[in-house]
Amino acid sequence: MSKFTYSLRIGICPGFHSDEKLENLVGFCREAGIDDIQFHMNMEEINQGHLTVEETEPWLEMMKSFKDRLKKEGLLFSLNPWTTTVHTDRGRTLKTGQEFTTMRDFEGQSAAVVACPLDRSFLDYLTGMYTRYAELGFDILWVEDDFRIHNHAPLAWGGCFCDEHMKRFSEAAGRELNREEFVREMLQPGKVHPSRKVWLDTMRRTMSEFSHAIGEAVRSAAPRTRIGLMSSAPQAHCVEGRDWKAVMTNFSGVNRPLNRPHLPAYREIAGPRYCLEFQRYSRLTAAFLSAETELWPELDNFPHTTFSKSHTFAAFQIEASLALCSEGITINISDMIGNGIAERQNNQAYLKRLRPYLDGVARLELKRTWETGVRVMVDPDSSYTLKTDRTDTPDGLRPWETFWAEYLSSFGIANVYCLDPRVTGQTVAVGGQYFRNLCEDDIRHLLENNQVLLDGEAVDTLLDMGLRHLLPVESSQWLGLNTGGHSFEQVCNGRVYQSLPQARMSAQAMSETLESGDWLKLSYHREMEVFTELRSPGNEYAGPGIVRRDNLIIFPFGRIRDEYLFLLNPVRQEILQELLKETGRAAVVMVKDLPYVTVNHFDSGDSQVLLLTNFGSDAHDHIDLLLPFEAGEACLISRESGEPEPVRIVRAEEGTWRLEHSLQGMTSLCLIIKV
Repeated sequence: MSKFTYSLRIGICPGFHSDEKLENLVGFCREAGIDDIQFHMNMEEINQGHLTVEETEPWLEMMKSFKDRLKKEGLLFSLNPWTTTVHTDRGRTLKTGQEFTTMRDFEGQSAAVVACPLDRSFLDYLTGMYTRYAELGFDILWVEDDFRIHNHAPLAWGGCFCDEHMKRFSEAAGRELNREEFVREMLQPGKVHPSRKVWLDTMRRTMSEFSHAIGEAVRSAAPRTRIGLMSSAPQAHCVEGRDWKAVMTNFSGVNRPLNRPHLPAYREIAGPRYCLEFQRYSRLTAAFLSAETELWPELDNFPHTTFSKSHTFAAFQIEASLALCSEGITINISDMIGNGIAERQNNQAYLKRLRPYLDGVARLELKRTWETGVRVMVDPDSSYTLKTDRTDTPDGLRPWETFWAEYLSSFGIANVYCLDPRVTGQTVAVGGQYFRNLCEDDIRHLLENNQVLLDGEAVDTLLDMGLRHLLPVESSQWLGLNTGGHSFEQVCNGRVYQSLPQARMSAQAMSETLESGDWLKLSYHREMEVFTELRSPGNEYAGPGIVRRDNLIIFPFGRIRDEYLFLLNPVRQEILQELLKETGRAAVVMVKDLPYVTVNHFDSGDSQVLLLTNFGSDAHDHIDLLLPFEAGEACLISRESGEPEPVRIVRAEEGTWRLEHSLQGMTSLCLIIKV
């Protein structure tokens, strides 16, 4: 029987009340229902850089002495060494005898302790360490999220340019390169310079070889020990050209792949913001991984007290992660200084309370391949093709293709990331510069064989690619946010939305430094169905807003690189939901009239499973749903027992069904509908 896995990350230091800490840990695990203990060593505040073999042994001996006791409790016994390359210097340095090459940034600054994975002596050191770890018989060995080529302070963000990397860049380019010239070429605006591919291919090879070395080291000592990889923001991995399949296969070997997706809130943030970032980072990571990969997302809480994250928010993060089809969670709620379990923080209470519901959903064995909705098009290789708007940092190669997943989710419209450009007969949404990854034939197929939503940047990309003939567009002009030419959007099709005649919506942000979203002013050479128009502060007509013709819908805002609260509006929500109806029936599952209640729709064949997640603080006494199918008997997974319990779902009006059950703030419901 499937069960949701609680993997507790814990740091207990050798010689620092370790026996007492073990007893507290065992008691906590019993009360909270923990399944796996993920020991840390040399972690956070007490990290001493790259430990020597002699410094490592006391940690391993302590853990070895714990093993039998934990196994008797039925717990998995795992290890996270906390570093590979090391996350950041933080004043640490290499030890005597460690002649490792450290990473060097694009400005020429070298790290004091962050090691380059191309350095042979470092690789020998690290693989030797992982072989030693494997010999102790851990169930899972984790590779920390410092397994990355970016974000290693105090280095400037973006890659390694040490002598060995420069040598590899030069070999791949077929000419001698210097760092300044190479960086200038790879960040060249306009047409992509061949050096971009050299950079990305070399980073891809670096990290693939690195993962292979660690995987082989572990398998040489313990072939059945699983290796789990902790991931960072997937867009950052795009900038290192990550080959997800190769990296995960190198780690997993014959075992099932295991990944810890990043949950984007190390400290408590507002639920609506978390809603957007969860789609942007966590769901995208899941989309880039193979369907067979087991996901245990990351509950973190630095610096690990209720001053940084409440129990309510922590519990919500766990149940919200069910939308990833996660089968467990890694729990980082205890500090990493050696205190062990802080009993008076009472974290066990919410973990125990959540357990029945999590297990109940886990028993459904939802598959990511079952998820359906608007197909949001993404490509993990977009950093190879996009035209950068920043030439001062490799971060300018970060793709921005997740707008539609964020926006539709906030509006309660089911959606799923899609990597297949030959998708047919669906509703698809394209944002950012995604089209640059496709040939004209694939673009034509996408536009002609689906209902298509385009944001302004997607339209602009097609025009820039010389594909104007695929669009009804006559001319285009970008107008920046808060530049005065347009400040609000007004309904102009004679329809009433949100009971407002000629409803108006903001097209102006509180601050252009905090929000983004320029307007692409378009004119058309074919007649369009115009839903809204942009107007100036003086109410002068500025240009068309949301338009439709046949199967094409254009939402003319784009260049979205940050928050965009001004675009989130119940009128726009109602317009988009109207556009996604077909002959009175929704094309995909949608939640009516509620903000930040997301819906993930899984089609298992004989039943439809809806995960309804309320990222807002307000409670709702019922949920109105637009469904693309006739609803039969329905049940909810009980939060108390984890068992399915009948619930009323009745037809409210044509195409609308009412779920007669409340949804509390910062919680979720798992609804199962027979069809």
